[in-house]
Amino acid sequence: IERFEAHKRSNEAWSKRTYARTGRDLRFLAAKAPDAPIEAVSVMWVHSMLERMKEAGNAPAYQQSRYNAVAEFLAWCVRRGFLRSNPCERIDKGDKPWCGKRAKRRMGRGKPQLRNAGECIAYLATAALLAKPVDRVVTQLPLRCNLRSGEVRHLQVGDIDFVAGKLWVRDLEVDDDVDDAWSVKTATSRRSVDLPDAVEADLRLLVRGRDETDLVFESNRNPGEAWDRKWLNRRVQRVCREAGVRIICAHGLRDTYASFMRGEAGQSAPEIGRFLGHADGGKTATRHYIGEPEHQPALRLISGGRG
Repeated sequence: IERFEAHKRSNEAWSKRTYARTGRDLRFLAAKAPDAPIEAVSVMWVHSMLERMKEAGNAPAYQQSRYNAVAEFLAWCVRRGFLRSNPCERIDKGDKPWCGKRAKRRMGRGKPQLRNAGECIAYLATAALLAKPVDRVVTQLPLRCNLRSGEVRHLQVGDIDFVAGKLWVRDLEVDDDVDDAWSVKTATSRRSVDLPDAVEADLRLLVRGRDETDLVFESNRNPGEAWDRKWLNRRVQRVCREAGVRIICAHGLRDTYASFMRGEAGQSAPEIGRFLGHADGGKTATRHYIGEPEHQPALRLISGGRG
């Protein structure tokens, strides 16, 4: 595994995020016997990994991503002569949880979203009444500004431009000798978004007197580091419960933004994809984000006249 990672690093084939994510996936493959020789990896071994993913409650899309990383690694081992054949090539399609019709429908829908405009209004109104400025801001940014969870949690003081009324979404600004710092998901994710009036006063309070490279939402458990994803999701779900709306995660708020850009603002899928920081002309936005169906006007007949 370490040799495979070194190969990818030397070719600059992976981003920092991909390197960390795939490294975790490959170590999950080896978790039961990390010191075993690669020749021991068989079809049964891969089946065991599939069972462990199921037991861990991994979503079908995550299982597929993790399996694909393992399949690529084992194919590389075959090319290098470490394995005679790739065990993943002998895994039946029916044994892959993400290949069934029901799983494909689930994977294609994206994350659950707020149901309608009424739920959005109730959610934002409830978030605005939270006691702490931090909670009021972080629970609104994914919906108002279509920010990813990581983009919210890694926002730095210098990313807030009060003069221009913008938030900048970009890589974490750190010293040059730090090579594992958080970075945005893709190059097109580097963008700016409007600074909502609803959170400006709280943000000014949160950044007052702080350095430009400080994290706005710094963990009090690990000073200098960002909170984890669960920290934000717990706050979003608390607001959902108090507002009496569908309970969703922070990413579901971002999806809700995409749907309302389509249904209320009339934006096209490519435009929405650009807002979300995607580079595929709206394909990902259409498949996973936009839950708003095509709107059809109701038929209205004029009595004694034409429709």
